[in-house]
Order: sequence, then C-alpha cells, then structure tokens
Amino acid sequence: MRTDPLVAELTWLHLHDSAFPSGRFVHSNGLEAWLRDRPDATDDQIRAVARAYVAGSVATLDAVAVGHAWSTPDSEALVELDLLVRAYKITGSARTSSEACGRQLVTAARRTMPSVAGLGYLGHVAAGRTPGSLPVVEGALQRALGIDRSRAVAGTVRSGYAGVLSAAVRLGRLGPMQAQRALFDDVPWITDLVRAAECTPLEDVTAFSPGLDIAAMRHESSSARLFST
Repeated sequence: MRTDPLVAELTWLHLHDSAFPSGRFVHSNGLEAWLRDRPDATDDQIRAVARAYVAGSVATLDAVAVGHAWSTPDSEALVELDLLVRAYKITGSARTSSEACGRQLVTAARRTMPSVAGLGYLGHVAAGRTPGSLPVVEGALQRALGIDRSRAVAGTVRSGYAGVLSAAVRLGRLGPMQAQRALFDDVPWITDLVRAAECTPLEDVTAFSPGLDIAAMRHESSSARLFST
C-alpha cells in the first residue's frame, strides 16, 4: 500500500500516542514489583533495568516480530508468527500484557480506522482464533496503513522504553524530566537496537530480562497494585 509520507507519519504518531486506547501504558511489565522490592532504587538503577528489559526482550523479540509481521501479508502466516511470539513470552504476565494490548489495538483500529477494518488477520484476532500478540498486530496494521517497516520497528522499541519509564514516573519513583532526558539521551542506543532488529531472522529471536520477569511473576500474586502486570 502506497501512502503519502506525511499521512503515514501522522498515522504512526497517532498509533503511538499515549492517548490512543491500545492499553499499552496500563502495564508496568514487572517494574511495579521490582520497585516495591527496591525502595531506595536510584534514577540510574531504574534507567538501567528499563534498558535491560528493552535490550533483552523488546528489541530481540517484539521488534523483530513487528518487522516480520510487516513483511508477511498472508493471514495464516501471521497466525503462525503470533503463536511463535506467544511461545517466547515465558511468563503469564508477559503473555497477558502482549495479548491484551494486541486485542485492544485491534478493537481500537477497527472502530476508528475504517480502511483497515477488513484486514483478514485482524478479523482472526477479533474472533479469538489467534492470540493477537501486540507486535504481530502492530506489524500487520502498520503495513496496511502505509507506515514503512523501519518506522514500525522503531515505534516498538521506543514505545517499549517509554512505557517502562512512564510507569516509573506514575509510581512516583522517577521524575518526568529525568524520564524525558533518558529518552532523548538514548536515541542513538535505540537506533542501534532498531537496526539490529530489522535484520534479525526469526530463528534468532530471544527474550531474556530476568530482573523484570521475576518481578512480574511476583506481581501476579500481589493484592495491592496499580498496574495490570
């Protein structure tokens, strides 16, 4: 699908706006429990665990899956990719976060973006015939909207990092200016992750961020929590 570059750019911004109801920012991906166990964690330590999560899971699994989903127009192949992503989400929390956001993104896109309402894979997700992992939904949707592959992959990495830092801000453990400074200073690092993800074959995907994975499993049994995961 060919789209005016400015239209595609504005559409990409629309999808990654925190106001877009995809549910992306209701998950801390384990950070809430990690911070609860570390009341004295410094800004640098929070930034480090956020970077470890992005470098070890988002960039090496989700971003890679977005790129392959973007390049895979066949609905059945997208379902297979969906199941592959689920298999690499080794905790229930990770699967819940990815699939809840993926299904919500499908719902929001079908209701607000008529041009993609008939996309076959989105119909499979809406009907419950496939899990609807967020990166697969994002890749397929952004291809249909004319957003280029590199921008789609970049959005996943950048939003993954922004989401964890945003969770720290909302938990009162990181200042908003510190979060924005981290996002700005780490643009070269994000760029490197995106370029690596773009050329990573599916057989080389990995997901390993033990600090937040273990915290996320503890979070599941917490009786008092702000975030879903």
